[in-house]
Amino acid sequence: MAISLIDPRTCIACGTCVETCPTDVIRMNVSTRHAVIMYPEDCQICNMCVNFCPVNAITVTSEKFMPILIAWG
Repeated sequence: MAISLIDPRTCIACGTCVETCPTDVIRMNVSTRHAVIMYPEDCQICNMCVNFCPVNAITVTSEKFMPILIAWG
């Protein structure tokens, strides 16, 4: 997965990552009041969440699993 961690000990629940993610990967958990990774497979490794997080609570790797598409024809 590309987005691998939102550290709940560091996250201040500001919501900046939720607002800046263009693919809606991150959501706010109402019960814990912290950002959580909801759709990691949709992460496009744009690093917007990392760049705008004021406390550096988000880790994004450069590796992303992509299934091999084979065209028959």
